[in-house]
Amino acid sequence: MNFSEQKIRLVVADDHTLVRQGIVQMLKQQDDFEVVSECEDGVALVQAVVRQNPDVVLMDISMPKMNGLVAIDRVLQQRKETNVLVLTMHDEIEYMHALYRAGAKGYLLKESSTDQLAKAIRAIHRGKTYFPDALLDSLEQNVSEPGDNSNVLATLTRREREVFFLVIAGHTTKDIANLLDMSHKTAENHRGKILKKLEVENTAELIRLAARKGILE
Repeated sequence: MNFSEQKIRLVVADDHTLVRQGIVQMLKQQDDFEVVSECEDGVALVQAVVRQNPDVVLMDISMPKMNGLVAIDRVLQQRKETNVLVLTMHDEIEYMHALYRAGAKGYLLKESSTDQLAKAIRAIHRGKTYFPDALLDSLEQNVSEPGDNSNVLATLTRREREVFFLVIAGHTTKDIANLLDMSHKTAENHRGKILKKLEVENTAELIRLAARKGILE
């Protein structure tokens, strides 16, 4: 293999500068990786993907301006062939399910080794997936019973999940409408559907539900 001609082009997104720089330096030590852009928030990530058209996006979930789950939807709408690998400190199954449904090809914890990260990047670049055993076991067993809120995002559509994460991150309906390029009325309708599906009365209860399930950032 001629690495100089077949490098895997990467965009790296993490809002913690030291963490992001450390990841980038590690990736640059691999002969077959090329980091084409670094981003510190979700909005910059989407812009970088459109501009650079990378082979793999390596991204965190918790980012300012646009939550990682929202960002992945934006990325895949712009470049549906993009391979997304989530690198995060969140080990909650809810996050894994949400990112899996959103279209991520892999999910890796930041406590993983350098070798694991490189292996995951190469795997999803070859068209494979790379997810924790806990998620795979959960998907196989389908442990959530009907009416059980153990997976609070299971009943939400992709757009509703985007709105859900923006709501619990503290964004107003106006903010959500602007971020997702929709009307204020549409954003409000999505918010109402989310409350109804998750059987909560208001935003405060929604946030408490997210906190109980371990998905409040």
